[in-house]
Amino acid sequence: MQGKVLLVGGGGGVVGSGVLEELVGRFPVRSFHRSPLATEQGRVEFVPGDISGPELPPRLLDGVGAVVNLIWYREPGPDARFRAPHEGLRRLLQRCREAGVERFVQISLPPGPERWERTIPYFVRRRDFERELLHSGLTVNLVRPSAVFAPRDRLIAVMLGLMRRHRHFPLFGEGEYHLSPIWHRDVGALVAAALEGQLGKDVLAGGPERLRYLELLELLARAVGRTPRWVHVSPGTGRWAIRAMNAVGYHALYLYEYDWLLSDTLGFPPPPGAPRPFLPLERFLRGEGDAPASPGWK
Repeated sequence: MQGKVLLVGGGGGVVGSGVLEELVGRFPVRSFHRSPLATEQGRVEFVPGDISGPELPPRLLDGVGAVVNLIWYREPGPDARFRAPHEGLRRLLQRCREAGVERFVQISLPPGPERWERTIPYFVRRRDFERELLHSGLTVNLVRPSAVFAPRDRLIAVMLGLMRRHRHFPLFGEGEYHLSPIWHRDVGALVAAALEGQLGKDVLAGGPERLRYLELLELLARAVGRTPRWVHVSPGTGRWAIRAMNAVGYHALYLYEYDWLLSDTLGFPPPPGAPRPFLPLERFLRGEGDAPASPGWK
């Protein structure tokens, strides 16, 4: 690949921090987002701006050979929330065509529950953009990670915190559905492989272990040195509880994420030809990678 990599959304956040660490030192990186990040200072070229704004900076794509897009909201909501970033990404795509950008790497989503894919803007707007992207004439890679773990992530870190504070922990259904958690740096490694032309067009990216949800809970309990008591919650009662928690402002888990988890569609393996062996969650919890050691591990 010739030219710079434009990192849309920057190297903050759960996925972005892992992508940044894998790209810096391998590619010249230009980072486009609202505010400077301490982790990027002196390492990337920062361009302030907002993909949801009415205009893109005029020289944003000068010297850029590839774009990596990390932008999207996690929170569900009305179509108005997603319309502006959708339109901004479409403007960016048109500018890519005009500037002769070679490649566009999109951090995408695995297939979600069918009714959510058809009805909520979180999915609908994103899938509309990706269809246009695939027909743009650019070389495109869609990277679809399973549940991503990292320091201060929104899944593993939250669950660990709850287990440290509470003796009881909810178990939705029988816990027989699966996850294959993937380290954020391994997602970054897949992005780097895509930029080097070594990854397929549409890639499901799971981690090295396919864990039953109950197995995941037991692994986390060992990490904090606790023996929680599982509170069995029926799937229907769980949906009611998640809806009620969201209504009062508790957003550790959204209803669409709950349905996604119980759909048993997030347990897929690492992609064929992955650039390296992926980090297992247990090693992360022991303090390997960029994780703090878990003092309660036994």
